Amino acid sequence: MIAEDEAPLRLALSDLVAGEKGMEVVGAAGSADEAIELAAAAKPDVALVDVRMPGGGAELVRGVKECSPRTRALALSDYDDRSTVIQMFSAGAVGYVVKGNSPTEILEAVRRAARGQASLSIDATSRMIEELVGDMAERAGADAILRRSEERFHGLVELAPDGVVIVGEDGAMQLVNSQTERLFGYMRDELLGLPIEHLLPERFHERQLGAAPGSVISDDAGTIGLVNETAVGRRKDGSEFPIHISLAAIETEQGRLATAFIRDTSERRGEIAARQLAAIVESSDDAIIGKDLDGTIQTWNLGAERMYGYSAEEVVGRSIALLVPPDTPDDLPGILDELRRGEETEQFETKRIRKDEVVLDVLLKISAIRDEDGQLVGTSSIARDVTSDKEQAELERERALLAHLVSAGEEERRRIASGIHDDSIQAITSAGMRLQILRRSLDDPVQLQLLGELEDTIQLSIRRLRHLLFELRPPALDSDGLSAAVELYLAEMQNAGTTNHRLENNLSVQPRLETRTILYRIVQELLANVRNHAQAGNATVVLEEREHSYGVRVSDDGVGFAPEKLKAIPGHLGLTAMQERAALAGGSLRIDSAPGQGTTVEVWIPELPLWGVSPAASPDGASRKIEAV
Repeated sequence: MIAEDEAPLRLALSDLVAGEKGMEVVGAAGSADEAIELAAAAKPDVALVDVRMPGGGAELVRGVKECSPRTRALALSDYDDRSTVIQMFSAGAVGYVVKGNSPTEILEAVRRAARGQASLSIDATSRMIEELVGDMAERAGADAILRRSEERFHGLVELAPDGVVIVGEDGAMQLVNSQTERLFGYMRDELLGLPIEHLLPERFHERQLGAAPGSVISDDAGTIGLVNETAVGRRKDGSEFPIHISLAAIETEQGRLATAFIRDTSERRGEIAARQLAAIVESSDDAIIGKDLDGTIQTWNLGAERMYGYSAEEVVGRSIALLVPPDTPDDLPGILDELRRGEETEQFETKRIRKDEVVLDVLLKISAIRDEDGQLVGTSSIARDVTSDKEQAELERERALLAHLVSAGEEERRRIASGIHDDSIQAITSAGMRLQILRRSLDDPVQLQLLGELEDTIQLSIRRLRHLLFELRPPALDSDGLSAAVELYLAEMQNAGTTNHRLENNLSVQPRLETRTILYRIVQELLANVRNHAQAGNATVVLEEREHSYGVRVSDDGVGFAPEKLKAIPGHLGLTAMQERAALAGGSLRIDSAPGQGTTVEVWIPELPLWGVSPAASPDGASRKIEAV
């Protein structure tokens, strides 16, 4: 039985199999429903199933096996990419054959399927084994990362200024930090396994925690309850003290847990909190300034000193107008009127000027300072420099445009590739099969020779079209990731030229699709430069990662060139384009080359989507860097 939705290929496959001695085609189906109905009625020995059948080839294999368990399914595809192979074998297929293979290979795969023997090319089998071993190594790396994450988590819990208690769905305490021990006078071993209500007087159990902590855990809202509400804690010695409790739900592999944050709100804690607040104000990166009603500066923190360039000694006692650019309206009188009326002021964006006369974009919030009688005696302002934020917003708009252009370009590649696959390759493959059928009826040596030459031409056309498909959009890039796609591309380059290519994969996780697409295109362009200009015997591609960014390094032992003369070298516009692409993506490109010494090009870009993650900073603080060595 043959299940193929492309009519020309379906007919060619039918004729190919029917013309082979010992084989019979019981029927051909163009849809999944037809195929399942045919399998149920005919109970064929072998079902040839196109992996791209509408509804999914794997689902069709399962359907065929369900209605005809003795039928052996043989998958037909354009590529032997890992994810599709695994899907088809998992569904019950006994073999996987590429349509572009010779008719003889396809017929042999049918025979093997009839005998219950698997069919998969040696190259594909080897590649999958290597990838699976790599997956196991990546898994080990992920476990180490997980352990480090757990260590950081426990360290953070211990350093928390508040008591932290993690409660399971049964309401029992599963984790208690050292601050909780100090607050309540217990050792943590005395608390683990007890209900969290043990830390509260009985009269507060229902009021504060509801029916059970489990009801908190089942709340889908995320952060839960009790904010700005005072409870009473009970120490081990029975004494009580005011506390504040807030709860948050967290997801784990074992289910949802509740985290309780407990703060002592007694006077002693209040004094400590006040000192902490003063320290926070002084160490804040924001400019926090206190002024009297005349606008005279009374207090000036280190954040203000860093932002505006004046020390406290230079500005205390002077007017706040010192920081207002000449062309910026004075907003203080109107704000004072609002504060006198008891109104809250909204934060707003304005401009301020530094000591060195650089104008800053700042986000400003002005609040009232009142005396014990509630009278307005001054104002406090918090200013945040958003100049770089606005520049970053512009960069992100540029990066969003790049993401759109990349997406549009890749979508057009997919569209063209789909047209080549669905029309050109199918038609040429069908013609090749019919030539194989025609060969059986010819005896004239001259005619057979001409037919052989025609068959060779057809196979060459199929290979070139498949190579073009690969260039347009390799399936492995979507299904298996960047490293798998680059490895396949290097194999193609190896077969097409004399340069020896090697991949060094240092990725523990695969980047997102947008990131891998840009990096893959960069690899293509760099290797094209090696092929066209380097005259190299060896080329190495290295894939690397660091926090929030991924890198590609391509090195060759070719003739090299002078990077400072890059724009003057004919044919090297690709490197210039890559420089611009890397900069627009918020990344960096470094060229290390000299005549007679080979070339190394290294590109780093941040993890995409482009508009979602800030670019990783360069060592000198810049977010974008192009460097030639």
